[in-house]
Amino acid sequence: MDSERQRKVALVTGASRGIGRAIAVELAAADVTVVINYVQRREEAEAAVAAIQGAGGRALAVQADVSDRGAVEAMFRAIDERLGRLDILVNNAGIASRIDSITAITDESWHRTLAVNLDGAFFCLRAAIPRLRAAGRGRIVNISSGAALTGGAIGAHYAASKAGLLALTAKAARELAREGIAVNAVLPSVIETDMLDQIARGPEARERLSTAFPIGRFGRPEEVARVVRFLCLDAPDYLTGEFISLRGARL
Repeated sequence: MDSERQRKVALVTGASRGIGRAIAVELAAADVTVVINYVQRREEAEAAVAAIQGAGGRALAVQADVSDRGAVEAMFRAIDERLGRLDILVNNAGIASRIDSITAITDESWHRTLAVNLDGAFFCLRAAIPRLRAAGRGRIVNISSGAALTGGAIGAHYAASKAGLLALTAKAARELAREGIAVNAVLPSVIETDMLDQIARGPEARERLSTAFPIGRFGRPEEVARVVRFLCLDAPDYLTGEFISLRGARL
């Protein structure tokens, strides 16, 4: 048990599939014990745990709706009880439903999107900070989006939530820099995940959109995961407060 507690521990929210799962797999391959957070997709989360364990890594799945402060606090208590430490937080959990017009966004859609994408990151960040301080140092990576800078193609509710995440990143980085806790944001552009269906509906739309990227294709979850791994494990302490875009040369 003592040797287990010496391993770095990472919490990746929204990690049952897509970018979150790829990040969990990448960190586990680097000998990090990974906590895979999920809301409803228990079977997918358990499949991700099984895949990591099958490759010789360590992982466990913990259910929590990150938009629920009480659920977040319970999740962190479970991490304390089962693993005894936290070194890395990756705020990846997010939702998106395409609503093109600002005037078509309902109060419910607005509040729910910000609750998951921004409140959830804040609740996790607030809970993680004392634990990272206890570990003596730490890494926080917030998965934002290119939409935070451009408005994107999904809607103002999604773009605003991801832009708010950048402000949270900047403030946390300044506040925690002297404590050895680096905070950065990663801004993926269009990535081959289920969310792509919200951006480009159908094969023809996908083909048209892909031609807008000089690299000639969309990004892959594993490419985002490799950037996150670098930020969590290999980046120098001085690299903090940065917004790192992955956009295939679409400037």
